[in-house]
Order: sequence, then structure tokens, then C-alpha cells
Amino acid sequence: MRRGVAKNVFVLWIIVMATMWASSGIANEAVNIVGEVNDMYQLVGDDGQSYEIADTAQGNLLVEEHAGEKVKVAGTVEKDDETLILFVTSFQTLAE
Repeated sequence: MRRGVAKNVFVLWIIVMATMWASSGIANEAVNIVGEVNDMYQLVGDDGQSYEIADTAQGNLLVEEHAGEKVKVAGTVEKDDETLILFVTSFQTLAE
């Protein structure tokens, strides 16, 4: 009988942890954003929403070579507290 209780507690613990992980913002959301890159490692979307550009090879390339330009960015967004972090997978510059 004791073994059955331990198994049930373990299964319940797994369910609780999976639920917490799924709701913690760990999952990323795929996005395409049009906006302007600034030299503070941010992308300000045409809708006014600001995204912190993650420190990745593509993100660094975007900021270092295209600050002040209008771009279309594909990537994923992760929410950390109230900050939106943009992980750039690709981008293209746009004519203004």
C-alpha cells in the first residue's frame, strides 16, 4: 500500500511541475515584427511595442549593422517579467 501512495505523490508532483513550467513563460512565441532598431539593443515595432534584442549572433548583427534602420525581423519572443525579449532568427532591411 505504501508503494502505491509514493507513486501517486510522484505522479502528482510531475503534473504540478509540468503545469508550472508551461505557464512560466519558458515557451517562446514565433513572431514577425516590423520596426526600427536602436543602438540600445531594442526593436521598436511599428505598433510602439519595444522588444529587447537577445545577445545572440543574429541579434548582435542586427544591432551592429542596422541601428537606426527599419527592418522586418523573424524570431521568437520570451516574456521575462514585463520585458519582451526578442531572439532573432532572421531579418531583412526595409526601404523607408
